[in-house]
Amino acid sequence: MSDTTAGVTGFGYGDGDKPLFRVEPGHDSKLAMEQASAMMACAKRMTLLASTDGEADLGWAAHLLCDMVKAVMDDVEIGRGRESR
Repeated sequence: MSDTTAGVTGFGYGDGDKPLFRVEPGHDSKLAMEQASAMMACAKRMTLLASTDGEADLGWAAHLLCDMVKAVMDDVEIGRGRESR
């Protein structure tokens, strides 16, 4: 069991099923989860602003950021040997 990112999870899909971005392998899982938590806090704030201030662009940015956070979290779990899909 590794405590690093596996580097197999992609995000940012466009046409088809090939990801535009991928989590890099070998990063410390604790650090990766801290980064995911910070990104999720930003996404939460963005969704609040999008809904209260009518900022549709912030809503789309938050949607994409959540996709990135999920990829990091999934990749950490794969790296730890507990695949979560």
